[in-house]
Amino acid sequence: MSSDQSSSTPTPGSDGPSARVPDASPDLGGKKGQFKGRLESSVILVVGKITRKLVWVFSGLIFGGVMLWGIVEMAIYGVPVKIGFIGQTGNFTADRFLLLAGILSMVPPSLLYFLDSKRRDSIDNHIPHLLRDIADSGRSGMTLTRSIEISAERDYGPLTKELRKLIAKISFRVPLEKALQYFADRTGTQLARRSAMLISEANKSGGDIQESMESVAKHVQEIQYLERKRRASMRPFIGVMYISFAVFLVTVYLLIKSFFTQLANTNFGGGASQTVGGVGFNFVSLPLDKITAVFLYMAMIEAIFAGLVGGKMATGYLKDGLKHAVILMSICFITFVFFI
Repeated sequence: MSSDQSSSTPTPGSDGPSARVPDASPDLGGKKGQFKGRLESSVILVVGKITRKLVWVFSGLIFGGVMLWGIVEMAIYGVPVKIGFIGQTGNFTADRFLLLAGILSMVPPSLLYFLDSKRRDSIDNHIPHLLRDIADSGRSGMTLTRSIEISAERDYGPLTKELRKLIAKISFRVPLEKALQYFADRTGTQLARRSAMLISEANKSGGDIQESMESVAKHVQEIQYLERKRRASMRPFIGVMYISFAVFLVTVYLLIKSFFTQLANTNFGGGASQTVGGVGFNFVSLPLDKITAVFLYMAMIEAIFAGLVGGKMATGYLKDGLKHAVILMSICFITFVFFI
């Protein structure tokens, strides 16, 4: 009996189930994988930030280039500078060159945010398909990690690239929870963060993968349904914003062309003092260019805030309203400079 017991008892150098030596390399590999995953995550985030900063640097170059062009034009031809556009001639002063430079400089970041919005929408639309595919793989008895690996071989648009990065991190012994957190940070959408959190909790709790993933997929579909319903209800307000701004421009155009232009061309008493009902008045011609400039600045301010608020209402992100602001400001600038 003593010989059987001694033979069944594992020694420190044996390969028995309770031996501690084989656990050393996975821990070391896990630490190396975590360090490499964090390093890669930091590098990618830094590259993304640099790219966004480069876009703003390019915007600054556009602003400076337009202002330099305006200064050269005013130095050569004097103020105002006559510039033609679609058969109309506009008078450009220093403030109008400044407004033009501001509008053109906001075009690159608005394009960047527009493409980023399209990417977010594509990721959110593919997440339910991913969760259903993971559930189908789990139905055949695969583990959660293996199910994600199989799903990463399919096409989910921009989500496929992030899935492959997730699998690469897992292959470097990064824990699934950490890899999912990195995945959520990389995608940058609220729905992806919620899905990653739910998958992580399902992995911790264990149990049937199929049932867990189907519950997560159902929850995500409900969230998407509510988001689509919210966007559908907000879409008419975007149209109202554009229509109200158009009404404002038409009203200003009629006021300036029919009312203020007549007052500017009329000299009441040659500037002399007049007495009406015992009260003295001094009537002079109205400065039409100053009135037009005031209305132009008012319309520009309305265009900026209306566009930003419209983007916030439509998608929930204030930066998505920059494209609306650029469109409204462009319409406003062209209307005032070339048609009023």
